[in-house]
Amino acid sequence: MDSTVVVAAMGFAATLLGTWLTARSQQQRDREGRILDARVRIYGECADSLYEFARATYNRVKARLKSPDDDREELRQEAYRCNARARSAIGQASILTGSESVGEQLAAARNAIGEMHEASDRADLSRRQENVFQRLNQALGIARADLMTQPDRARARGRAARD
Repeated sequence: MDSTVVVAAMGFAATLLGTWLTARSQQQRDREGRILDARVRIYGECADSLYEFARATYNRVKARLKSPDDDREELRQEAYRCNARARSAIGQASILTGSESVGEQLAAARNAIGEMHEASDRADLSRRQENVFQRLNQALGIARADLMTQPDRARARGRAARD
């Protein structure tokens, strides 16, 4: 009789433990999936905002080179708005990734966009714009690599937690 109670208690405990471990594992995978979705979304928003900032800055500088009139306030305001959105998206991406290199590369691309203001003529502006696109491609390549390594890092964290 005593052994039956012990075996039943062990079975009950194993069932509870198995249920708890399964639920915990599902919650962890769900959380990692939501984080991955958020990272994909914010990388997309970051890329969009950086390209919009580059477009607005290019238009602003092109207008300045074409005619140095003071009626370019609308272009200046658009560039400022785009810069603010880009900074916000870069900050969010930095928080979500935890990788310093991704944030640094995105910030370097944003800084390169800002350097277009220093263009002295159309040829210089074109060179600076090409540099911007190269930097953006580098930054987005690092972001893509970060997204691809995400499942590997999650598995490594899971193994480390079990060990």
